[in-house]
Amino acid sequence: MSNPFDSNEVRSYTTGRTAEDEINQYEREIEKILQESVDSTQRSVQRLEHSEQLGANTANELLSQREKLEKAEKNLDEIHRTTYETQRNLNSLKSFFGGFFKNKFSRAPKEPSADVPSSKSDNKLSSHLNEGSSSSARSTSIAGGPSLSADSRKTIQGTRFEAMDSQIDENLGQMSSQLGRLRDLGKALGDEVEDQNVMIGRIHDKAMRNDDTVRKQDDQMRKLL
Repeated sequence: MSNPFDSNEVRSYTTGRTAEDEINQYEREIEKILQESVDSTQRSVQRLEHSEQLGANTANELLSQREKLEKAEKNLDEIHRTTYETQRNLNSLKSFFGGFFKNKFSRAPKEPSADVPSSKSDNKLSSHLNEGSSSSARSTSIAGGPSLSADSRKTIQGTRFEAMDSQIDENLGQMSSQLGRLRDLGKALGDEVEDQNVMIGRIHDKAMRNDDTVRKQDDQMRKLL
């Protein structure tokens, strides 16, 4: 019987595999883990890109909605100015038919003013969209540093694992940048929604005010006729 230690290949007593087989198996396991990490981070990058696109679409819809709300509020202010002129004419008619002295000292209608306050949230949202589109192409550093230690990176230097590790680090850096943009976009969207809620409240109050004024003026005209 031959002595197993005479062979140049040392085999494991338990598996009968050579040391080279063990190393190859170990490397395959490492490659599998690294590839799974590459695929997982890449999927996360794609999902975050999708979330960013949804956020951008929502921002554009909110900006479009703001334009409509601003137009509606300006129209209500214009109606208010028109009813002011109408009230002045009605007062003149009342003075003509009801007596000069009776209406001379009556309270004049309050001069209307355009009270559509300027908003900062829409500017922030527009700026964020422009900044987000330009910053998405920038290279970003990885929050917290590389995924592997310096010794581990030195060990895999020049091997096929180095490119995979670099891809993981790149994906992690991109994810960090995307999460930061999503955080800022979420805050800008929240501010815009809150601002538009305030605007809707003003529009409601102005609509009710104009409706009440028109009804009162209609009653006045009926009495004059």
